[in-house]
Amino acid sequence: MQSDLSEVIDLWAEQTPQVMLLGAYSSGKTSLMVRLLGLDWLPVAKTPTTAVPTEFRFGPEPRGVLRFRTKVRIALPLETEHRTRSNAEVLATWLRSPDAFGVREVHELTGGDRTPVLAPSLLAELEQELANRADQPLPARTFELTLQRREPVVLALEEPGEFARHLTDPGLAPLLHKARCEIPHPDLRHLNFLDTAGLCSPVPLHADLYAELVRRRPDAIVVLLDARRPDSYTNNAALEALRRFVQVPRDYDRVTFAFTWWDREIRRLMSAEDYSTGPERDFGSRPQREATAIERATELRAQLGHLLEDVVGVPLPGEPVTVFLALAASVPEEMRAGPGDLCRRLREEFEGEWGVRMWRDRWNTAVEFGPRLQEAHRQAYDEAGLRMELSAADTNREQEAQRIVRARQQLGTAVARSCWTLTQTVSSLERELLAGIAALRTKKSVLQYVEAGYAEATTRAMTVLANTAAAERRTIAELIPEAAALEPLALDAELLALDHATRHRVMALFTGAGYRLKAASDVVFGGIKELTVAEREAAREELRSWVRLVIDTLTMGVQGWAARARMAERQALSRLERRAQVLTADQAEAERLRTALYQRLADLKRLEPEVNAFAHDIEEFVAGRGTTAGRLAKGQGQELDGVAGWPRRFGAAWLGAWQRFAVKRPGRPRGE
Repeated sequence: MQSDLSEVIDLWAEQTPQVMLLGAYSSGKTSLMVRLLGLDWLPVAKTPTTAVPTEFRFGPEPRGVLRFRTKVRIALPLETEHRTRSNAEVLATWLRSPDAFGVREVHELTGGDRTPVLAPSLLAELEQELANRADQPLPARTFELTLQRREPVVLALEEPGEFARHLTDPGLAPLLHKARCEIPHPDLRHLNFLDTAGLCSPVPLHADLYAELVRRRPDAIVVLLDARRPDSYTNNAALEALRRFVQVPRDYDRVTFAFTWWDREIRRLMSAEDYSTGPERDFGSRPQREATAIERATELRAQLGHLLEDVVGVPLPGEPVTVFLALAASVPEEMRAGPGDLCRRLREEFEGEWGVRMWRDRWNTAVEFGPRLQEAHRQAYDEAGLRMELSAADTNREQEAQRIVRARQQLGTAVARSCWTLTQTVSSLERELLAGIAALRTKKSVLQYVEAGYAEATTRAMTVLANTAAAERRTIAELIPEAAALEPLALDAELLALDHATRHRVMALFTGAGYRLKAASDVVFGGIKELTVAEREAAREELRSWVRLVIDTLTMGVQGWAARARMAERQALSRLERRAQVLTADQAEAERLRTALYQRLADLKRLEPEVNAFAHDIEEFVAGRGTTAGRLAKGQGQELDGVAGWPRRFGAAWLGAWQRFAVKRPGRPRGE
């Protein structure tokens, strides 16, 4: 909190107006800084390059300051283009070397949930997806990384390569909150510039970084537009972003529209490329160039007015403030002065009404800050207390843990019972088939069984077994979704049918020549009864042997079904185990959160007197009494420590600047 307040004070005490450069990628923002400040080492390219908001300020010695984030949110997109896979590749790079990049924790954001993620597991998933899905879209997921707090890094700009690399490297740039380049350039004594990450960038991280730029309203905005395509998608996106800062027509007073690629546009109009403009003209002729430039500038201003009304939604009062920039290394002489004219125009505006309005806005912000700070402190305290109560009363995790234990037990019991039931069913069917064979008492019944009875018995047995397996499958599927993929038990009927050899042997016992000879002998000697009993028993034994083979086939089918059921059980147990691990991590996170909340409540309670003192100091400052305290502190050379001392340190200088710009500016026209 003290760090954030210190940054707020720095913004209030900053006496140099800030100019934001707003534009789509490759619109010329960085090229403008190169031309204006002579920083040839800044990365410039036709593709999205600058990924970090970079501030250019005056400093006695050239140096770069890098400020790091403590949280990074990164989304894996759905697009299939190779370049949009950069987020996944960057995330994998961070997870391979968490210590080097300061990665402490990883959470996956799904809806309103924030689930802890094990970094090695996520890295394995990403590497597999990047390797196996080269031409396929990655699944849409969003992660939040908590990073180690790092102090700002200061780099000398005698060798600016390291500073420039942090601005563009996809593995380093997302870790930066902001970059500042300080150089002793005379123009920066009057203005500082903020080079934004490109709008409409195909690199998702650029768009995420840009969203943070609107947290502080700039003192002036320069919107860079491509003069070659006034109504292009990228120009429209830049004007869409301008909507954040323009709510009423008067807000356009702070906005300057800069058309870039001006030399290219004039060359195109003067060449034969554009037949609608008439005959080809000589680009080497300065009078013809200037005449063409005047005509085109008039057209662009008119087009811009219509675009602002359509895209921004706020009509422009009067003519837009425009400049035309040719930022290439070699351009016609009259076009070279564009960057310098822009800087001079901005400086003159801030010496007039813009400067008065800037200090008025900062003054109003200070007036409102004390009560807002107290309200924010009260809300933070209430929120921490509420979260503490909810965390203490949260029984969902315990219930979920108990549910996982019950699910494991029920699942194991259900699968074991299903396998046992099918095994018992096979045994029952075996007894039933053998009992049917034992009931064959006559030659006629044996022959009928061979012809039709056996097929009916095995069909009935197969139906009973399949129905039992289907019922058990439904029982398991109620417990685990993985059982939905468990196929029904089905066997080829031909495997169960009575084979030709067995059928032939059974029939031969009653229809062969030996049987007829014995039958005739038995008629003479009266032994036919004994003969038929022996033949029936031989036939039944043949059928029993075949039934045993059939039972072996059914048993193998049941064993295969049971193996698939146990595989589904293992998959479900693996899923439950992963859920249990996440739950364990979540429980540990909840304990950590309760401990942190308890400490935070204690810190907020301890900090409350400091917050109230700070807000009171602001009230005194606004009333004028803080100015006296500031002068006394400055005159006595005292170093005031703590939050309460900050406004006294800068109060005198701040009010003096306000009076200098807004009250006692010499030579100001009456009433301005």
